[in-house]
Amino acid sequence: MDIQDDRKKSILVPTGIKGLDMHLGGGFPPGSTILLVGDSGSGLPMFTYQFAYGGILNGDSVVYYTTDRPVKEIKSEMQSFSMDASTFSKQIEYVDSYTPRFYNLLPANLQKEMKPKDYLKQNVDVLNFLKATVLKERSENYRFIIDSVSYFLRSYSLNEIVDMIEIMSSVSKINQSVNILTMKGGMHDSLVENTMKHSCDGVIEFRLHEKGSDIERSMFIRKIRGMLVPSNIIPYRITRKGIELETTKRVL
Repeated sequence: MDIQDDRKKSILVPTGIKGLDMHLGGGFPPGSTILLVGDSGSGLPMFTYQFAYGGILNGDSVVYYTTDRPVKEIKSEMQSFSMDASTFSKQIEYVDSYTPRFYNLLPANLQKEMKPKDYLKQNVDVLNFLKATVLKERSENYRFIIDSVSYFLRSYSLNEIVDMIEIMSSVSKINQSVNILTMKGGMHDSLVENTMKHSCDGVIEFRLHEKGSDIERSMFIRKIRGMLVPSNIIPYRITRKGIELETTKRVL
């Protein structure tokens, strides 16, 4: 049974995943910072693609801040799942903090593909660059995605990351935007993971299970501040259409 709070659906921010929006009563509360935690193969990048593309279709602007992969790869993967954002270039801003970090290791042909602003980002403090991106003035409805915060957790102190999340949360509450942060499960110790979960307004955990020769995926909505969330584990599949939630409960 779907669990909904008493908010009107119109004020919630749709996730881009219809089945999840049904469970949430319409989407995420505006002004929220949501942490997604999952193992490799659980589909976190796919969630960010659907959240970004769903935002575009909803008329929102999107900031996609990547630390794990080059922008070119993200665009290619989105296109392969029929989420081609190239025709909406004015609505989505890709911020590449991955490629400049490895500039000196790149082949010459890839170095030539870098834009002038990417050269300027070399040897900069990536965390301060993120803060500057977060604090950039934006007048329209927008969504902010960081894929992923695991890079920052490996490179900076936990206190610095918590301070950054507090800044993001403050800005989003003022602008009524929604932040999505992804974090690799099992990569960080329990103190780091629990601190991150405590610092964010919402936490969704993505789980991967092996059952015989099959792989089963499920998500658990641990919390979303200001909402009553489903108490059950929600099975889902990754298809050519993206993440799809199962509509019937499985008998165990």
